Amino acid sequence: MSLRAAILGFLDLDPTSGYSLKQRFEGSVGSFWSVTQSQIYRELHALEREKKVVAKREAGDGAPDRKVYALTKAGREELQAWLRAPLEPLQLRHPLLLKFVFAADVPPEELDAVLSRYEASLEVTRAEYRGRLLAKEIFSLARNKREAAMWVLSIEHGLAWCDTELEWLKKTRKALFPGGTRAGR
Repeated sequence: MSLRAAILGFLDLDPTSGYSLKQRFEGSVGSFWSVTQSQIYRELHALEREKKVVAKREAGDGAPDRKVYALTKAGREELQAWLRAPLEPLQLRHPLLLKFVFAADVPPEELDAVLSRYEASLEVTRAEYRGRLLAKEIFSLARNKREAAMWVLSIEHGLAWCDTELEWLKKTRKALFPGGTRAGR
């Protein structure tokens, strides 16, 4: 339901093509919600069959025609119902923690290398969040100041999550490697 609702939400902001939806996912919520182009089109086609969206063909200026999708009244009603519905309990799936639980026999150098790779990926994600805070193309779609503020707060949540994970890594290394880390440092 979340992918479907996200598509409805993006189309509520502005009618657009399936290709542009993928760009919007990547440029805004991509740090915490991933999607493939095929998932987007599959959901758009289902929404169109259910008359939650309508598609209009637009001539491409020297390019192929494209379908632009817009919300219908029924689509907007479904989005509003989803926004008001209670959240389902969060089911955390953390690949590093799953490995970590079973890693007692992994040599310290190898475990630290795994932690180092995770740390590097967190730094990349953190930089992406910082970049999003400065991305005018994200906030240009905001319909009002409150909506823009909510988008800033969601990005700041991502930054806080990265910071928490990085702090946990420091604590973990201190507990497991009292003499210092070993992975090429």
